[in-house]
Amino acid sequence: MHVPQWLQVLVAAMLVMACAAYWLGRLFPRLGQKGWQATAGMLGRLHAPEALIRHAQARSRPRRKGGCGGCSGCEGGNCGPKS
Repeated sequence: MHVPQWLQVLVAAMLVMACAAYWLGRLFPRLGQKGWQATAGMLGRLHAPEALIRHAQARSRPRRKGGCGGCSGCEGGNCGPKS
């Protein structure tokens, strides 16, 4: 294989892995939180910029449920807090 073909395979594989990680985090929130905790720890050990570490730590905290994402059709317009 030539270099452009390897690059195409690499980009496609990384895209598939990113999509898989996204959907694992959406379908299994606890798994996503543990992944963000591990990412924050790894970034800290690698001396990454503080903003990246804070972002990963913020993503690892549990979120409160509610809003239109957890609603079953917005019956009567009362679908929880608007953000």
